[in-house]
Amino acid sequence: MFHRFFIIPLSVIFLLPSSLVYGQDSIEFLNDSTEYLWPTDATKYLSSTFGETRSAHLHSGIDIRTWGQEGYKVYASRNGTVHRIGIGPHGYGNVIYLRHDDDTYTVYAHLNRFETDLQAYADSIRLQDYRFELDHFPNDDRFVFQQGDVIGYTGSTGVGPPHLHFEIRDSNFNPINPLLSNLADDVDDSLPPVFTQLGIEFLSEQNYSFTGYEIFPARGSNGHYDFGKITVNGPVGLSVNVHDKANRAPNSYAVHSLMMVQDGDTLFHSVKDQFSFYHSNDMFLDRSYPILARTRQGFQRLFRVSGNRLPIYQSLKNEGVIHWKQGEYTIQIVAEDIYGNQSVASLTLNIENSDDGGDIQYVATYPLPSQDLNFEPHNWVSSQIVAEESLIASAGPDISTSIFREKQFLYTTHTSSEKQLIPGEVDLLHTADQKLWIQFPSEALYDSLTVRMNVQQTSNQIDIEFSPVKLPINRSARFNYILPENFRHKETLGLYSVDPYRNRERFIRADISNGMVRASLNEITNLRLKEDSIAPWVGRPAITQNLGGMHIVRIPVKDEDSGIDFRKSKITVNGEKGIVEYDPEKNFLIFYHPRFLPLPANTVAYEVFDGVGNRRAGEVTVPYN
Repeated sequence: MFHRFFIIPLSVIFLLPSSLVYGQDSIEFLNDSTEYLWPTDATKYLSSTFGETRSAHLHSGIDIRTWGQEGYKVYASRNGTVHRIGIGPHGYGNVIYLRHDDDTYTVYAHLNRFETDLQAYADSIRLQDYRFELDHFPNDDRFVFQQGDVIGYTGSTGVGPPHLHFEIRDSNFNPINPLLSNLADDVDDSLPPVFTQLGIEFLSEQNYSFTGYEIFPARGSNGHYDFGKITVNGPVGLSVNVHDKANRAPNSYAVHSLMMVQDGDTLFHSVKDQFSFYHSNDMFLDRSYPILARTRQGFQRLFRVSGNRLPIYQSLKNEGVIHWKQGEYTIQIVAEDIYGNQSVASLTLNIENSDDGGDIQYVATYPLPSQDLNFEPHNWVSSQIVAEESLIASAGPDISTSIFREKQFLYTTHTSSEKQLIPGEVDLLHTADQKLWIQFPSEALYDSLTVRMNVQQTSNQIDIEFSPVKLPINRSARFNYILPENFRHKETLGLYSVDPYRNRERFIRADISNGMVRASLNEITNLRLKEDSIAPWVGRPAITQNLGGMHIVRIPVKDEDSGIDFRKSKITVNGEKGIVEYDPEKNFLIFYHPRFLPLPANTVAYEVFDGVGNRRAGEVTVPYN
């Protein structure tokens, strides 16, 4: 088996109870006969490891460095058939999924291009409607590769700089840590993890919901760290900012295992070997999302909140929450990488004015709204309107009238609302006049949530603010808003997510038509509706060749407000249509056609749209020698 067992240094052996030998929890298909080939000739250095913090999910593979270059060969790591291919400007970019004889998979992402025959096949599909994006499942056995065959070339499509993202997935399509296989032998790592900070999350005594936090720096190096003596009142949860290192590589990686021990008693133990994509969003609960929202640093919690369903927890005592009687306690936190390199951080926790919390089985996922003395929420009890006649119940086919037959609605001019939302059932948060409502599907919320919503309108924009805010949700919620009369004529209205901690805006794709706004929300975040009247900037086109030797036309584009709508944008060269590709990292629209051959003088006509429909068009002659 390729699962690894390590000798623990005597200095910390007392921290590892024999009942927690997690290496024995094997993944059956990773047996002695399953050999994976290192999937590229670029390097054998990693830039990211399995289970790292990402913008919306856990990292599901390893990233292999290409030193800022593109075009290295990508090999089939095992014999397999092409199960799926994808092309697009976001996420995995250009990606290949291979299925193997044991019904497991390997994934190769951010490719510059596929190998010649597979690329021609993908282009033939895209040229049917000149669409850039592709998500396609070829017929079985149409493309068969042997281990070591070239299947593509490294690139930077999708998210991030040039690198190769590689995954191993089981027969249920769930990601497995690739370094549990023989691929770990290709990486040189004898360095222990590094602790940088400790987060103390203060919790309420009622339901252990988050109330605030404080951060403390680590002192020490070379596997030995200390956070000093810290005084707290009442229950707390600990979280750490810790990363791993590898030989001769500048990157910081996720640790493989975290453990918290007090007086020989294991309070918390997590191991990142595998997870389900269905629970990938739970990353926000394994990390401290309140600290992440404020600092952009991924503090890993040493306790578990109720909504967290990740299968990475080997041991938990009282869900990892510290609610002890007053006194001084010495705690060790052990971080280990997949090679057994280990670091230990110690702290002394001085607990004042507290009693023992006893057996803890529930830790609230969401905090309560902030205490705002000026907030006057609408009273939800009184009602004049029956459910069948309400705007919400009649707004569209997505809402079943029967679900809300017992609900009570009232038309008023109130713009402030407060409500407790319940997980496991369809629920609504709406203003009392019903002109704004958010539909939460039954699996949207991780836990019960009491939330406040306030709508503020000026002549130029509408702000929708929430408390608490920047909350993760498990499934997208549906935002619906009947626009005020003075906003319905605004033709370039856009919806934006507003980060209250940085005052930054991020454009959200929305359907704004017929006096309504409809959009999907992936988190509970402040929203803003405002106009964007500035057309995209477009630079001068240039004819060049991509790494595959194909001629392309590259047009610099940029839009700071609502972004580039590449699906709507058009480019023709010498009167001929082509596929309009988009590189959001480098800010280029690209005209691509596999049969394009430039003339000495080429007429390039373009229409470039931003996210709200502003248009910039032009036609230029581009010489080519």
